[in-house]
Amino acid sequence: MRDTAKRAALATLVVGSIVVLALALWKLKLLAALLFFAFILAAAMRPTVEKLAKRGIPRAAGIGLHYIVLLGMIAGFLWLVVPRAIDQIDAAVGDLPKTRSDLGQQASESTGIRHDILVGLQSRLEDLPTGESLVDPAVEVTLTVFEVALGIFFVLASAAYWVFERDKAEDLLCSLLPRPRRKKVRDTWELIDAKLGAY
Repeated sequence: MRDTAKRAALATLVVGSIVVLALALWKLKLLAALLFFAFILAAAMRPTVEKLAKRGIPRAAGIGLHYIVLLGMIAGFLWLVVPRAIDQIDAAVGDLPKTRSDLGQQASESTGIRHDILVGLQSRLEDLPTGESLVDPAVEVTLTVFEVALGIFFVLASAAYWVFERDKAEDLLCSLLPRPRRKKVRDTWELIDAKLGAY
């Protein structure tokens, strides 16, 4: 009887531990995804950072140069895309009515789908929220923007750290393994890093 109770307690403990671990991993899935993205970014940057270091440029400056180029590429993309998108939106909504009375007049004069769209627009304009009710969504949007900025900073900082400390992490992990497996783990690690950073 005592043996059965011990087995039941052990089984309950194991199942409970598995559930707790699964819940913890589920809660940390975003952090794990950001960290994996940082590893990919570091693997992509590492070869050129090492080549720049061989030419006498410090590795921190090489990483900074990568981030400046990335920021420049994003700014260039936005410079090309945003003005065209604004022009297209202006052209699409340029002939829409400017006031509620104009909207009502055009809705009564139009037919078909244009009439349906204008009537729907008029009813939605009448249901617009007040300024006070927009405070909570504004705070929520601000918080979301802050979280996104924090995530981007985390990815960039983790990638830079991984470029600097990857060899030490590899040595630490391999020191925990039995000697016969160390070479295989090192080779696998190098292959994964080469595949992630291949371009």
